[in-house]
Amino acid sequence: MSCVHTVRPAERTGSSAPRAPRIALVSLVIAVLGAAIRIAVLEVLAAANGQELWDQLLAWDAEYYVAIARAGYLDADIAFDGPVYEKTMAFFPGFPLLLKIVSWTGINIALAALLINTLLVEVLAAGVMVLARRLGAGQGGQIASAIVVTSAPMSIVFSMPYSEALFGALAVWGLVALDDRVWWRAGLFGFGLALTRLTAVDFLVVFGLWVLLYGRRNWRAWLGLCLAAMPLPAYLLWTQHYLADAGGYFGIQEKYWDSAFDGGADTVCFVWKALTEGTNVGYLLTALAILAAPVLLVVTWGKVQPVAWWFSAVLMANVLLSSGIQHSRPRLLLPA
Repeated sequence: MSCVHTVRPAERTGSSAPRAPRIALVSLVIAVLGAAIRIAVLEVLAAANGQELWDQLLAWDAEYYVAIARAGYLDADIAFDGPVYEKTMAFFPGFPLLLKIVSWTGINIALAALLINTLLVEVLAAGVMVLARRLGAGQGGQIASAIVVTSAPMSIVFSMPYSEALFGALAVWGLVALDDRVWWRAGLFGFGLALTRLTAVDFLVVFGLWVLLYGRRNWRAWLGLCLAAMPLPAYLLWTQHYLADAGGYFGIQEKYWDSAFDGGADTVCFVWKALTEGTNVGYLLTALAILAAPVLLVVTWGKVQPVAWWFSAVLMANVLLSSGIQHSRPRLLLPA
């Protein structure tokens, strides 16, 4: 970490103000163009396969987010033989709640998700540009960084009813807040993250590390960390009331998504088979993305903000050392 040039938090915070309008405009262009390109490509692929664009945008886990936003966890309209909450409660409430609030305006929930996520990608891109500038990147480098992050493999979910854009936007600005040592702001972003995905625990780990390194004698730092962590145990305890017979939150994750910590055994097995036996191009690309992630992590040591590097490292470990649906790994690695 010592090889990265940094400035005092106060200087970092103050220096960003004059550039804020430019960053906001550029990040908006990146978000809108990115959404247009992603949707155009998906439209071509859907048409080639005789499928409807909106059906594809509402595929996979998007179905659950939309159903929860429309009817809640207990009455969601999904095809399932058992209690629907054994499926719906795998998804944290932050993004469905946001969809529900926007839908009160009368906008279709699926369209609301597209609009919300486009704006959230703008927020994500702006945060990436701020972090890039702090490393001394010029305007071109900042723009390139934002494009790379928002166009990574599986970034199509940024234009679907998925929580990746919300999680990414909250995470990057939470990291900016930690870099500035503005503990209350980091706590608020962490609170939002803990309402959005279980992988908020990765941000909390880095938050805790930063408190120990830079704020262990500052009560505001500890208070911010506690604030950030609050929704996570609260949601898990609430779901336990309904999911006790299914093994709780982690029980349904393993039962329906085969997701559990296994030290990376499932990931290694998947990559090996994809490279040596597989004929599925999608699985091969997934395996290459899985292999590229830790390589890029090692290569970027000392070249990115330490707080961002450690967040990527912790999130990467969380994702790659667990079993589950392997072709979703590039999506889960998007925040890294």
